Amino acid sequence: MSLIALEEHYAWDPASAGNVVDTWLQTHDSVAHDRLYDRGPLRLEQMDAAGIDFQILSLFDPGVQQEDDVARAVELARLANDDLAGTVRENPDRFGGFATLATQDPRAAADELRRSVVDLGLVGALVNGHSRGRYLDDPAYEDLFGEAEALGVPIYLHPTTPHRAVMDAWFAPYVDAGLHLASWGFAVETGTHLLRLIYSGLFDRFPGLQMIIGHLGEMLPFAAYRTDRYYGLGGSDSARRLQHLPSEYLRRNVFVTTSGNFCPSAFACTLEVMGADRVMFSVDYPMDDNRAGAEFLAAFPMDDATRRKVSCGNALRLFGSRLPTRLG
Repeated sequence: MSLIALEEHYAWDPASAGNVVDTWLQTHDSVAHDRLYDRGPLRLEQMDAAGIDFQILSLFDPGVQQEDDVARAVELARLANDDLAGTVRENPDRFGGFATLATQDPRAAADELRRSVVDLGLVGALVNGHSRGRYLDDPAYEDLFGEAEALGVPIYLHPTTPHRAVMDAWFAPYVDAGLHLASWGFAVETGTHLLRLIYSGLFDRFPGLQMIIGHLGEMLPFAAYRTDRYYGLGGSDSARRLQHLPSEYLRRNVFVTTSGNFCPSAFACTLEVMGADRVMFSVDYPMDDNRAGAEFLAAFPMDDATRRKVSCGNALRLFGSRLPTRLG
């Protein structure tokens, strides 16, 4: 049984230069810093030690999405994807790649997705949340989602620092404690972003579109019952209604991964709400440890069919021939 991980990050300069986490790691955790910049022997050694057969790599948050110079962001995305494709070509049995997109320019992002998939052989794209306060439910991103659906590739919605207004209103007094980051803010930001996409009717317009979110669903499986129960509360009779309840889109158009959330009770909830066909393994390397993730999955009590789906089967079904046949 293969083990496929697909929220696995790397840093690449110039896009990652000056990143706040990168800067912190340089002075506080040199080992993690080395792992973040490595796409060769060190990464493979860590994968082998945990029994991970394949990683889908993605450029570290925020990628190019917070670059003020839009033309430069578009060019950096292109260069980053060319560079990542080179890594994949050097070791295609162990690495795949998610494209980096400059969502500051929605049309350029759609074009770059197509180029990355068709010309470079990448398997989809990873988008780091909002881009300078602009969310993906903006109608300007319809072309991007249309391309993803037409190409049959997923978009991974990854966390980023919450919107500035949210930072000011909620998190400003507790930034030193990191409340706005992975402990809470990332999940709230990303879960809300995905709900915005659902509520916008995106999946009614693009029913074949598939998206991925990490960390056992950014708390959405836990909240699915109440999301459905109170959908439409407070709306006018003339408000646009979705064709289905919100949780139905969650189970039809969204996959979730285990990345960085190795909690048995949360995993049990996610499996029950999402169903075994919608959950996939990931680590969130190098912020989390490969071996810890693999041992968590191995220890969780589930039947063989479910274990196979989470370990590799669902990823193979989602990505199809874009993954090596040996993983089947």
